[in-house]
Amino acid sequence: MEKKEYGYCIPHAIYSYIGYYRNQDQVVFGDEVKRHSFFAENAGEKIKGALETLGWVYCVDCRHVIFSLDEAFEHLNNGHLLAVEFMPDIVAAEEAPAVD
Repeated sequence: MEKKEYGYCIPHAIYSYIGYYRNQDQVVFGDEVKRHSFFAENAGEKIKGALETLGWVYCVDCRHVIFSLDEAFEHLNNGHLLAVEFMPDIVAAEEAPAVD
């Protein structure tokens, strides 16, 4: 099955001010993450499509999974960053505390 690419800028799941801008193959910071996000243009249709296809979108600002279109629009209207994909973090395992 072919993987569908959803985002132009994929936010980091923990550090919301960092993102990977796929179209330019570069890491972006701050306002650039939201400006280049998948939902930056035609947000309504893209959110509706993501909810129909995946059944969820994620609010990076609230760290909350959203399942309804109304709630997604509420977050979007408040300027929150919504995502359906996250930037890979190859050192996350190194940063996680060990459990004995």
